[in-house]
Amino acid sequence: MKTAVRAGLTALALALAGTTLLAAPADAATIKQVTSTCHDGDFGGTFTLRYETSGGYHRPIGAITTSGPYIGDSGTRLMRISYREGVTTRTIYTRLSAATNGEQAEAFPTGLTIPMTARGTASTTFDSGTATCTATVPIS
Repeated sequence: MKTAVRAGLTALALALAGTTLLAAPADAATIKQVTSTCHDGDFGGTFTLRYETSGGYHRPIGAITTSGPYIGDSGTRLMRISYREGVTTRTIYTRLSAATNGEQAEAFPTGLTIPMTARGTASTTFDSGTATCTATVPIS
């Protein structure tokens, strides 16, 4: 009862202040962010994935990677997003790119979906030419 009274008083105070309190729609997307790091000696990487969940699916939005040290322009970054449903594994995104010291942003194409009933993972393998490590995050 106290909670209902408090909620009513809060709504009344907001209304008097000219502010409207709206409830989120039942099917509103939830944004999640997961991060993983990896190391091989002095070389290391950090992988952060952002994705939204709605309508029974997870949808990757973007990622940020940070890695180094690289010597010169050597090095690659392999990003992969996949999910396992039953005994089948499906890869929905793969991208190999040149890596440099510092931070890189990755935007994903629209249409990438992972069923909420599946087990999803995203990983980035950082390779400096002499050291390699992989950072993996769950999508759930």
